[in-house]
Amino acid sequence: MYQEFAYIYDKMMEDVDYIQWVDYIESLFSLYNVKPRDIADLACGTGNITTIMAERGYNMIGIDSSQDMLLVAQEKSRKKGLKIPFVCQDMREIALHRQADAVLIMCDGINYIIDDEDIDRVFSLIYNILRPGGVLLFDISSYYKLSTILGDNIIIDDGHGIFLVWENSFDTEENICTMDLTFFLQEDSLYRRFDEIHMQKAYHAQDLVDKLEQKRFKNINCYHHLSFDTPKKHSQRLMFAAQK
Repeated sequence: MYQEFAYIYDKMMEDVDYIQWVDYIESLFSLYNVKPRDIADLACGTGNITTIMAERGYNMIGIDSSQDMLLVAQEKSRKKGLKIPFVCQDMREIALHRQADAVLIMCDGINYIIDDEDIDRVFSLIYNILRPGGVLLFDISSYYKLSTILGDNIIIDDGHGIFLVWENSFDTEENICTMDLTFFLQEDSLYRRFDEIHMQKAYHAQDLVDKLEQKRFKNINCYHHLSFDTPKKHSQRLMFAAQK
């Protein structure tokens, strides 16, 4: 996952308002009455949120399991004159040399943890690396989105100068959405094809709340994304906040 895709990821995501996303993160900091200094951005991808937050004065570390995504993130931060450490590490084995005031996992990072034991381990490790009073913020693609919007559907996207065939299948027993992505990139008069397979777990919100409680997190909340509203039946993205 995220090999060749890493180098066109930002092009595919250019319509995402990351400034609004970071504003929302900061509003959650205010809601929890925390003023974080050291922040770990897990599954940071190409560093879109990491770099914006670094520009706003936070001490950021970006962590991702894809070396290709991190290479893009490093180049992006270098061009902005930022000195952000980017580390290739699986969040299931996360280890920091010092504790953090906040941990972020944005853009479906948790959905990629498809094993129940692994998600328990991730929450335990994050609890350990947070300072007392520190906050964990993460979002997910909702059960509704993965099971119904993506579900067993085929999506064709010919925007951004890239032709993408996105073939999905949803396993109702395992609650896993498998996405078979086929990309066609125009290079001069020819098209180059590459394929990636992504798998995401569709979590019910209450199951994640229960797991956070089991790992001793407190002040746990789940919101409709970019708001403080209770999630709706057809909410496609949910934001979770929890405190150590």
